[in-house]
Amino acid sequence: MVADDDNGLVLWLAPQTPMIRSRLADGRRFADAPLRERYTTPVVQSPGVWDGTGIVMIVPPSAPYSVWLFWDAAGRFLGWYGNLEDRHVRWPGGVDTADQHLDVWATPDRIAEWRDEDEFEVATGLPGYWSERHVPGIRAVGEELMARGRAGEPPFDGAWIDFTPDPAWPVPAMPDGWDAPRH
Repeated sequence: MVADDDNGLVLWLAPQTPMIRSRLADGRRFADAPLRERYTTPVVQSPGVWDGTGIVMIVPPSAPYSVWLFWDAAGRFLGWYGNLEDRHVRWPGGVDTADQHLDVWATPDRIAEWRDEDEFEVATGLPGYWSERHVPGIRAVGEELMARGRAGEPPFDGAWIDFTPDPAWPVPAMPDGWDAPRH
């Protein structure tokens, strides 16, 4: 955790941070399965690590999204990824949310666009996901995020672009209770 204040929660996800990834029960990664099978095949949780460059994750208070800042291996800022999610629920062991599969991307030059519309469309209406009546609200959040990105409003205002983690910070371990039921 980098910050936790009235502006929200800011997290640093270091390369090689342990994490739990969802896989299809037959062992395939989501990306290796046909689109519809990703949402209709049983899923299991398996340990893994964050295999990308480090990212900053911003979780504004009461927002149904988080915004992730990405850099390339040379440290060049690539852009903001708006991950549409359920509202975050804090509990003593962490923060819970669920991905809504529809995302937005905003480039450093303020071009914003949808991402993963195909995944969102396939999951809509399936058991355990959102219904068609939720689609307009979810899309409205994405439209708001893209407008904020184009205008350079927080969290797209560049406040975290120059962030550099303290080199003394260790890569965190998987916390106890990671597998507690969602709150």
